[in-house]
Amino acid sequence: MKKELDPIEENELLFNIIVPIFNAEKYIEKCLNSIINQSYKRFQVQVVDDCSGDSSYEIASSICKNNKNLKIVRNPRRIGALNNISNLLNNNIKEPSKTVDLIIDGDDYLYSGDVFNILKEKYMETNCLITYGSHISSKGVQGKKYPRLIREFNLFRKYFWYASHLKTFRHDLWLALNPKDLINKKGEYFSVASDLAIMFPMLEMAGNRQEFISEILYVYNDNNPISDHKIRRKDQILSAKEIRRKRIYNKRTFS
Repeated sequence: MKKELDPIEENELLFNIIVPIFNAEKYIEKCLNSIINQSYKRFQVQVVDDCSGDSSYEIASSICKNNKNLKIVRNPRRIGALNNISNLLNNNIKEPSKTVDLIIDGDDYLYSGDVFNILKEKYMETNCLITYGSHISSKGVQGKKYPRLIREFNLFRKYFWYASHLKTFRHDLWLALNPKDLINKKGEYFSVASDLAIMFPMLEMAGNRQEFISEILYVYNDNNPISDHKIRRKDQILSAKEIRRKRIYNKRTFS
């Protein structure tokens, strides 16, 4: 039976934030505080600790305990980020078309206290279904918008990967994604390159109702020594190829 999320004070847009963490004791406090300190307060946070071997859960749990909008669960065994994200996004949402999902990795953080306000304005003004944007890493400011022809002819899987941090999407768009497309040929959730598995289908369904946000919203911690691009680069490449070969979604109409 799916868990019903607690109701939050009525307003125009709800941000539903998923924070998967694994051995992030050095980073998780800054990550969660960057969410808590947002000026726009209509949000709920679901944190999942994927059986960390350090004090990540204890640190995150103490923060969540003091903030009513934050909830945390701890897995008895490690199941991987994508499995965790899928499980939490499948919790019941009262108004999917008025809820925007965000994925924030536990070792990263939001750039400023105005991120949610920027997102709210973008969704309300453009009626978009999905956004991606500019972020900071050790390489400086990064982020590009998909060209018009790529969007018009649904060629995302054949083009460079641009749909990076901060990844946000309306919850009804997520619900239209076939869960089988999150599964690899071994019948398991993709353990790496999960952002491609999540975003490609929704970009394809959204069509032109997608927005690149030029303002910096996110800080990507690419210096974390256990990051996939450092220790599982070959697996990343193979998984990305498999995801790019999956079926292309048709554009869909959403209210």
